[in-house]
Amino acid sequence: IEEFFAAYMGEQARGRPKLVQSEANAMLSDHANAVISIINLSSIKDLERVTGAEIDPLRFRANVYLEGLDAWAEFDWVGYDIRLGAATLNVTKRIDRCAATNVNPGTGERDLNLPKDLQRGFGHIHMGVYAAVTNAGEIAFGDELTPAE
Repeated sequence: IEEFFAAYMGEQARGRPKLVQSEANAMLSDHANAVISIINLSSIKDLERVTGAEIDPLRFRANVYLEGLDAWAEFDWVGYDIRLGAATLNVTKRIDRCAATNVNPGTGERDLNLPKDLQRGFGHIHMGVYAAVTNAGEIAFGDELTPAE
């Protein structure tokens, strides 16, 4: 596998690729706690207005994509519980975005600078929110999101 990636990436690899293995039950995340990421598609549309470019939502690698909300409404949920399908979630924080979102998921090219565009257009580098599951349950396409009671 290392040889394949070394040949595939060539000089762009910036060093020799190395296959590593995580310990059993390790959580591979850039967040300290187990959370899911939620993206509001209307917020992406508002960012498209700023960039002047179409933005594939897959750039944000979310677990859940929502539609039918006002842009940026998800930021008001931080600190509150929401219900999605049969699950209850506590919205813990906004998601800071990094340069990984600059990569077009269809082509692999770095074709936008979304953290810079977020800062320029909105005064922050956030897109989406993290939420911790407080009551597990099934969620499915088309489920409604509501405040938890």
